[in-house]
Amino acid sequence: MHDIIHDLAHSVVGEEYMMLEYGNVAENLSQIRHSSVICNFSLRTIPEALYEAKKLRTLVLVFPKGDLGEVPPAVFSSFRYLRALDLSGSGIKKLHESISSFIFLRYLDISDTHIFELPESVCNLCNLQVMNLSGCYNLIDLPNCISSMSKLRHLIISGCSRLIKMPALIGKLVFLRTLPMFIVGNEADKGLNQLRSLNLGGELIIKHLENVRNVREALEADLIGKQNLQSLCLSWGDDHNGLNRNSADSDIHGEVLICLRPHKYLKKLSINGYQGTRFPQWIGAAKIPNITELILINCRRCEYLPTLGELPFLKLLYLQGMDAVKNIGPEFYGKGTTGGFPLLKELTFIDFPHLEYWWNSYSSDEFPSLVKLTITKCSRLKNMPRFPCLQHLQLYYCSGMILQSALNLASITTLVLDGFSDQLGSLEKLLHNNTLLISLTISSCLKLHSIPPTLGKLTSLKSLTIRWIKELPALPQELQNLTALESLEIIECDNLTTLPEDIQSLGSLRTLSIENCNNLTSLPKNLQFLTALEHLTIMYCPKLVSLPEDLQHLTALKSLSILNCPELASLPEGLQYVTTLQNLELHSCPGLKVLPEWVANLNSLRSLALSECHNLTILPGGLQSMSSLQHLSIRDCPDLEERCKMNVGEDWLKIHHIAHIYIGSRESASSSSH
Repeated sequence: MHDIIHDLAHSVVGEEYMMLEYGNVAENLSQIRHSSVICNFSLRTIPEALYEAKKLRTLVLVFPKGDLGEVPPAVFSSFRYLRALDLSGSGIKKLHESISSFIFLRYLDISDTHIFELPESVCNLCNLQVMNLSGCYNLIDLPNCISSMSKLRHLIISGCSRLIKMPALIGKLVFLRTLPMFIVGNEADKGLNQLRSLNLGGELIIKHLENVRNVREALEADLIGKQNLQSLCLSWGDDHNGLNRNSADSDIHGEVLICLRPHKYLKKLSINGYQGTRFPQWIGAAKIPNITELILINCRRCEYLPTLGELPFLKLLYLQGMDAVKNIGPEFYGKGTTGGFPLLKELTFIDFPHLEYWWNSYSSDEFPSLVKLTITKCSRLKNMPRFPCLQHLQLYYCSGMILQSALNLASITTLVLDGFSDQLGSLEKLLHNNTLLISLTISSCLKLHSIPPTLGKLTSLKSLTIRWIKELPALPQELQNLTALESLEIIECDNLTTLPEDIQSLGSLRTLSIENCNNLTSLPKNLQFLTALEHLTIMYCPKLVSLPEDLQHLTALKSLSILNCPELASLPEGLQYVTTLQNLELHSCPGLKVLPEWVANLNSLRSLALSECHNLTILPGGLQSMSSLQHLSIRDCPDLEERCKMNVGEDWLKIHHIAHIYIGSRESASSSSH
């Protein structure tokens, strides 16, 4: 990336630009006007010769480590004619007061740093037009005198999540065009009406609207007049749950929101923490017809959803935290009661605890473009309408009854069922109807005792995850029919003792992960015939005693990870013939007493990681001949750590040729790079 920037700069400014990297310095820099300096560890690596460039106009300091503490005063005293200074990502925590010496500075970028405050002297930068503070998550305050920086056009404070207030009288910055966030204060000089004279564009997030004192203040903000805004977020309260829920606030919230109507060309709208009982009429196709994304979060007193189906360009709709909504009726779609949401592609409902009914016209006119539907924590919802083109369905912590409505879906390619506490009687038919499924996840379904045999109908399935099904005793034999399956994850299935013997039929399987299966005692012998398998992970299986011996047929295996299997006593002999293996990880396997000599036969092995294998006492001698091994990590293996001490350990000569060696616990690991 640095090379690309360097070439671009040269093409624009020619010989007046120079990039200085890690101390590589030309002799004469006095004529340089634009420079980028790539600093290795600290600003002390900035070459002294650069300070001769008295005509410097642009200075970009690049810190790959992001570890700069403070800009040294010499920078400020040497480059008085600087027009642009970029310290982004440098890790600085504060700016020196001498920043005010840059009286010609027009562009200042200190984004993505650790800075927590700006000096008052920054306000003396009377020619500054751009100040980029985005991603300064430690920044809590801005100097009040910013209102005197009359030429400021862009004050970029996106991602300054800890900022608690705005500077006073920011409305005086009449040339300001970018202000991504405004925090409404209690004082008059920090009120919402400070936005009145600001012709802002791009994104605007307005926080703490509960501090708006009256309707007049909201009207004076003149959001409808800010024709260049593309995205608007209106937020009440100071957390994601929404505050100020008492009934006295409800009417005030409603009156204020009515006055915050934006212009009709707005693309994205988000409302968070609104506690009125109804949404204003301007939220709809008549007043904001060009909306493409709409997000309503924690509007917990609203009893009805606004009419959104008539929005002709709406593509994403996200609704969360609607406690008072009990039904979704035809008014949600619009006047015609048929059709609606013509371009909507993604729809999300989260945390509707009292929602019971979703109106259905039983036609295919609604949601003709919907591709992804997510419903979470809607435990009373019994039904949902038809979705003719739905491909991704995700249901979390819902009632099993909702699956009955899903039976008319036949185009799903991704299905997630998670957190169902009741019976899933419709699961068998749902799988039968959706033979196009490519990805299936079944998780945390407490009363599910078996996976229905219709699983075998999913001949296009590529990914299967079964997680936290505590009562599942076995996987169905029909699993063998999934010949397209590429990834199989089995996690926290406590009653599972083994996998089907016919697992060799999964000829396309590339990834197999078995985790936290407390009663798993063995793996099927036919595991060896999974000739496409590339990644095998076995974790937290306390009763697993051994792996199948004949693994030599795993001719594609690249990665093997065995973690927290205390009863595992040895590695299978056949593994030595798997010459494709590149990564081997063994963690917390105290039953493993010997790392076999044949490990040296793994001539493609690039990484070997051993940790918490306390009974491993010696490394195999053949390790010293493994030219492919690039990374060796040994942690919390006391005997091995002692034997592998640099230059003095008994096993050091076996490993000293390895490029990257890490020895010791995570807190005190020593490393060696050759």
